[in-house]
This record gives sequence, structure tokens and C-alpha cells, in this order.
Amino acid sequence: MKLERKQNKSRMAAGIGVLFFLICFSWYIWGQKEENPVVMLKPEEMQEDFQFLIDEILAKHPDPARNMTKEVWDKRIAEIKNELDSEKSTSDFYFILQEFVAEMEDAHTGLVMLDDRKRLPLLLDWTEEGWTVLESGYGVEKGDLIVRLGGMEVDEIVKDLGKFVSAENPYWKRFRANFLIKDEYYLKKLSLIKHNHVVVTVENIQGKKRKVRIPLVNKDVADVQISDAEDNWYSSYKRFNDSNTFGWSLDHENDLGYYYLHACDDTREYRKSVSLFFKEVKRDGIENIVIDLRKNPGGDSAVIDAFINHIHSSKINNFSNFTGNTFVLISNNTFSSANMFASVIQDNNIGILVGEPTGNAPSSFGEGYGTVLPNSQIKLSLSTKEFILSTTYKEAIYPDYLVPKTRESIVSNKDIQLEKVIELIKEN
Repeated sequence: MKLERKQNKSRMAAGIGVLFFLICFSWYIWGQKEENPVVMLKPEEMQEDFQFLIDEILAKHPDPARNMTKEVWDKRIAEIKNELDSEKSTSDFYFILQEFVAEMEDAHTGLVMLDDRKRLPLLLDWTEEGWTVLESGYGVEKGDLIVRLGGMEVDEIVKDLGKFVSAENPYWKRFRANFLIKDEYYLKKLSLIKHNHVVVTVENIQGKKRKVRIPLVNKDVADVQISDAEDNWYSSYKRFNDSNTFGWSLDHENDLGYYYLHACDDTREYRKSVSLFFKEVKRDGIENIVIDLRKNPGGDSAVIDAFINHIHSSKINNFSNFTGNTFVLISNNTFSSANMFASVIQDNNIGILVGEPTGNAPSSFGEGYGTVLPNSQIKLSLSTKEFILSTTYKEAIYPDYLVPKTRESIVSNKDIQLEKVIELIKEN
């Protein structure tokens, strides 16, 4: 009897254990589904959203069919309407619409889905050698070259991602790939996720290849990790005298005043910072300044005025208090109003541009308007004006001195673009 009671207790304990496991597992599955549930859209809901999108574009965009011809525009609209004949997930619907919008080749017009989907925790950028890891972690090392994700080669990945990027040049498509490849929806679209991991093939600086399984992490975790890594990467030279978006420092050894502007936000604090910068430059007899726009995606173009009012050029103003040499650092991330900033400097012979081509065309659409598609809640950003700037270049602002980043510069934490500016100063 004792043995039977023990067996009954064991069975009861095992049953309770199984029940507890099933409850916990159900909670986990329920939590996973609630975290990012798949929302299905009916054909009539998608047709309504698509018509809303077309109506908004035609009402507000200066010339939506310019880059695809009116015939192609009408044909694509008919094709998409036919495609929306059965129920689809919001993400599938998003990709159909964004591919169409990207064909407009307007970098300021695009669609965005915002939720808490997971991220691949990698900080990547392009170097002379290829797609390069900027920060060590999760089995990869700073300076590693991305060779393959899943079964896809890098060129194939960038090409497939590029179909969904609203862009005016290949540089912005490459830059956006740094971020889209971390997005769970895009990873699923390319079938790169397996058991919540992505298999990444990398090549180290010595040329040895290896495979690494990198997990997808929650958005808030990834955002913190990437933000910290970016701060480490971009702060090796500057000192944050003002804020994370603007500030300056003086390099007396190299006779250089350095000003970084990571966002075009024309605030009183920003203008006071620029005035103080030039006051200190003048006081210390600094003969060279550099404006760093490499991490600037744009904003308010009025930020340009604060600098122009201090930089010598009779074509612009007669109130200059700085008559030395001006340099501007640009990259594929220099976009919109920052792109305009670089164009004004170059076209008016105010300064010398150093770095890499910018992310959008000097003459392009802009002045964004935002709204939301009624059923899917997908966000739409839409250009409402056209800006005609530089006549020198068509697809991007190109630097006077092209200085692409290298893997060696990543590993050694060298800012070779800023070093080029210092080299040019010493040659004068």
C-alpha cells in the first residue's frame, strides 16, 4: 500500500508538473502572440487603404509619376489592385505598397510600420572592403566583414532590400540596408530567420571565415545596445559641449575648430552654440573649421543660416567674422536638409567637402507631410515640394576628396576622414 501511495503521489506530482509546464508554455505562447500579433486585412480594407494612398499622393506630391512614366504608374496601380484580392497580413500588405512607393524614386516619400518587433543586434556600415561590423558582440568582432546571412550573399541581400527603399541614389539604399537587415519583418521577408536566430558568415581581418548564430532580441534591448555602440563610434574625437545632436571642440595642435551637427534642429540653443563656437575660434586665432554632417539625416534647413552668417563669402553675406578655411564632412547618411547644407557650401565655393557621397540628390522632392492609412495604420510620409539646388551633380553631392572608411580604420578607431582634413590643413 505504501508503495502504491508513493506511486500515486509520483504520478500526481508528475501530472502537476506537466500541467504547470503547459500553463507556463501557454502563457509564453500567448505573450509571444500578444507582443506582436499577426493582423490580417480583408481585401476591401486593403483596397480602401491603397486608394487612400493614391489619393494622398496625387493631391500632395509635386510629380509622382516622373520617374516611372504615366503609363507605368497606371499599370502598377492596376496590378496592385488585382493583387489585393485575398486576405493578407499587415506586413505582406506593407511590402506590396512600399515596393510601389519606392518606384517613385523619392527618398522623402515612404511607408513605415511601427511596433515592437524584434531586431538583429548588429551595428554595421560600409567600408572600402564591404559590409563591416562596427562593434563586437554576439560572436562577431569589430572589423569583421559580412559575407553571407543565411544562404544569401551580401550583394543579393542589398539588391532585394533595395526594392523596398525609397531612394534617389544607390548610396542611400546601401545605408538603409544597415538598418533594414536588422528588422524582423525584413529578415522574414528574405527568409533569413531560423529558430529566432540568423546564421551570419563573417570574415575576420586575417581573412578567416566562420559562422555565427545571432539571436533576435527585443526592440528596446537592441535600441540601447545600438545607441551605446554608435555613441562609442562617433565620440572618439568630439567632446559633447552642448548635446548629443550638436556641439564643438577646439584642436589647437592642428589649428582646427570642430563642430558636429547630427540633426537639423534650428533651436535657440543651437544658434547660441554656433555663435559661441565662432567666438572661441576667433579668440584663439583658429584658422580652420570643420562641420561634421556625417550622421545628419536632415530636418530644418534654417540651421544653415547660423553658419553662413559667420563664414566669409561675399556671395552670401557681408557680415562675416571668420575668414579662414571651411571643411565639411559628409557621408551616405548626410540627407535632406543636411544634404542641402553641403550643397550650399560646395556650390558657393565656401568650403571643401571630404568623405563619401551623400544620401540623396541635390535637386529632389521634400517638405514632408505625414498621415496614416485608415485600416492598416501604416504610416505614410509624403513629399509636398520640389527643391532645385545643385546643377553640378544629379544623384548625390560628391565630396571634393573621396575618403571611404576602411576595415583597418574601424579596428584601430581611426577617423581617417577627419585625418584627411588635418592633412589638407598641414599642406597649406
